[in-house]
Amino acid sequence: MRLSLLFAGALAFGVAVAACSGSSGSSSALPSSAAQALVRIGSDGRGPVTRLLPGHKQVVTGCNYTVYAFCFYVTKGDPGPYVETEAGGSAQLYNNAYITSNKTGKLDKKFTTYFSPDPGNPTYQYINYTGRNPKKSGPVKYTDYYCIGFSPSECSGNAYTFKLGIALSPKT
Repeated sequence: MRLSLLFAGALAFGVAVAACSGSSGSSSALPSSAAQALVRIGSDGRGPVTRLLPGHKQVVTGCNYTVYAFCFYVTKGDPGPYVETEAGGSAQLYNNAYITSNKTGKLDKKFTTYFSPDPGNPTYQYINYTGRNPKKSGPVKYTDYYCIGFSPSECSGNAYTFKLGIALSPKT
């Protein structure tokens, strides 16, 4: 198990470096072995770790792990934070994200997202959904293009490290 986590970390590191080093809007999806619980970015398995914060539901059924690192539900009126990224040591992490509709492929104006602190270690992604409140939890319909970098330029423009799937959940 430990060896597979290290391999997943090394593979994710390669994806992160390729995505944040000038590639704009195109990245390989992480394989399901790297995506099941959290994403590790680092050749030794000790680099930045990105995970869904406790108290938020992960989409289990219908999350395409060939596309997404992981999927989670966003609730109208609950800005989070939803996702945490932290790195060992004192390195500051710079982040950027944008959310698109899977139907249109365009930025979805019903979502706003920001990181706090940015830069930070750890840093947290907040997501505010202002659209209609669904009556029941639905499938993944949005993509969170998420970037982690060690300098501001690594996450500028349309660069992203990996994709997160977003589904909507009603207020409880």
